[in-house]
Parts: sequence; C-alpha cells; structure tokens
Amino acid sequence: MSNKLWTPPFTRICVANLLLFISLYMLLPVIPAMMAERLQASVQQTGVIFMFFTLGMLLVGPFYAYLVDAYKRKQVCALSLLVMTAGTLGYDYIESTWQLWALALVQGICFGMATTAGITLAIDLTNSTIRSTGNIAFAWAARLGMVAGIALGAWLWQYHDFHVLLKISAGIGFAGVFFILLIPVPFRAPIGTQLCSCDRFFLPLGWLPALNLILVAFIPGVLLPTLSNASDIIYIQGLSIPFYAIVGVGFAVAAILGCYILRTEKRSKWRIIIGLLLMIASTAQLLMAGENGNLVAALLLGAGIGLVTPEFLLMFVKLSQHCQRGTANTTHLLAWELGISGGIATACWLSAHHPSEVIFQAGLCAGVLALVLFIGTTVPYFCRKRVR
Repeated sequence: MSNKLWTPPFTRICVANLLLFISLYMLLPVIPAMMAERLQASVQQTGVIFMFFTLGMLLVGPFYAYLVDAYKRKQVCALSLLVMTAGTLGYDYIESTWQLWALALVQGICFGMATTAGITLAIDLTNSTIRSTGNIAFAWAARLGMVAGIALGAWLWQYHDFHVLLKISAGIGFAGVFFILLIPVPFRAPIGTQLCSCDRFFLPLGWLPALNLILVAFIPGVLLPTLSNASDIIYIQGLSIPFYAIVGVGFAVAAILGCYILRTEKRSKWRIIIGLLLMIASTAQLLMAGENGNLVAALLLGAGIGLVTPEFLLMFVKLSQHCQRGTANTTHLLAWELGISGGIATACWLSAHHPSEVIFQAGLCAGVLALVLFIGTTVPYFCRKRVR
C-alpha cells in the first residue's frame, strides 16, 4: 500500500463522506418547520425526529463490528447510504407524526451503518504509518460536509420549496453512493466478530471526552434551527449570504491556520481551549446582536468548530489501542451527533415558548460548561488514561 495519503481510492471515500454529510445536513434546519406545517403539529413534536435519528444510531451500534466483518464493507456502506438517501424522498409522503419518527429512526440506523463502514474503509485504504493523518482528513470531510450542507440548504431555501430541496439532497446522496462503488477495496478475511459488542461502536476509555464533545456539539446544534432561515442573512456589499456560509469561511480559515499554528502535542489542548473560547464568544455576540445574522459571530463559530473537532478526534485515537482506531472514530462521530441532535431538539422545544435570546443563552451555558469540564476534568483524565 502506498505511503501517499491522497490516493484515488482514499480521495473517493472522502468525497463520498463529504456528500453524505451535505445530503443529510442541508435538510436539518428545514425539516422540523416543514413537517410541523404539513402535519398540523407543533415544532416540538417534529423536532423529536432528531432524537429518533440518534436512537437509530444507538440501536444498531452494538452490531457495527459484526456487520462490517461478516459482510463486505463496501457493500454495507453503499447499501446503507442508498437506503438512507431513498428515505429522504419519503418525507414527501409523510402523513402522520409516527411515520415521521419511524422514517427518522430508519435513517439513523442507515446513517450509523454508512458512516461506520466508511470509517473502516478509510482505515483500510490508508497505510498504517499515516492513519492518524488519514483519520483527520476523513473527519474534516465530514465537518466540511456539515457546514456546506447547512449553508447550501439555507441558500436554496431562499429560492425553492421543500420538494426541490428533497430532490437535491437525494441527488447528492446518490452521487455519494456512486463514489463508493468506484472504490477498489483490498480483501480482508473475516475475523469472526461476535454479534453484539462495543467494537466499532463505543470506546470505553473515551466516555469523558465523549461527554465533553456532546456539550461542544450542542452549541452549533442549538443554534442551527434559529440561524438557518431565510431571514438570517448577512449582507456584504449588497450580497446576501446565509449565516452558515460565513461559518464555513471561518471553518476553512481554521483548517488552513491549524496546519501552521499550535501543532506541537503539548499545545494541542490549547487549540481546544482557544476553539471553545471562540465558540463562547460567538454565542455571546449572538446574544447581544439578537436575531440578526452577525458576521463576526459566524466567523468565530466556524473557526471554533474547526479548531476543536480534529483535536478531540486525536484525543479519542490516543485513548485507543491500534486495533481500536475505528472504534475511536465512531465514538467521536457518535458524540458529535448526540450533541447536534440534542441541541436541535432543545432549540425546537425552546422556540415554542421562549424568544431566540433564550436559545442563545442555552448555547452559551453549554460552551462555558464544556470549557470548564475540559480544563478541570477531561485534560487530567486524558493524561492518565492515554495509551499512545
């Protein structure tokens, strides 16, 4: 296997991962409001779909290791993404709340299987000497897909209806399936994994960083429904730009600068601290600015996410044995999705009873708590428990 990271197969799996997250995240801020309008239900009821989505990931989690060992990983990844994408078109036919929840549950199961199989494929396609770098690159594709998906969904929502968004989301998902099918996968003999286990699902040593990351992900999650509407637009020299498009710019800047600043291991924790401080400053700025989109807040939020998330991934990897690298990646993703889903569900509930300032306060409290937990507990725990 080549020592070069960006081989054609690895590039394709990263592109597929990017498209998977764009397809999913472009609908997240739109679905609760649209389903509430269609079903004549409250936003609190439709917002619960994100908890069912995460529940689907948790239900199938103990079977991840068996599925990617007993069956061809490429086929598991492609089929899961295909079913999840086809389910996106099903939102056009939802007629009751329980159907909405059931569809979210199925999509959560498929998303969990697709991402886990994708992580395993990315590891298989990377030389062992550069797998940490490959892990970060693969995770960056996911984070970029999240921000790009939200920005794309918010921009399209200004000019098109829900049906068009569903079709575009599905088209992007099907393109992801196509890229997966193009990947030549090296043969891996089954190792006889037991049917139910924590392997590929949850890293026991990572429970505290996972809790910390849930609080971090809660911040963009709770802001997502509030700042992704057509009214939340930032105007720059006559151009109307969605809030989360500016977040993407901050995210990209953090990605570039991260290659050059604070790269030593001893300073790794400072990248997380600085990132959390930026996210706290972002929510504080939003709280002061009110409901209007804010350029500085968007840049700070994007830069904070860009600094924090890759360092948390490295933390999970360093808490894992060599054979647990896939489990570390999945734990990182699971914690992030739990935080995002919890934040969105909380925002949907708060929006029915409180002004947006209360939602921003919830994000600010989560940021402060995440910072205190990281400095006071997570860092000492990591120093004691790390295995590499």
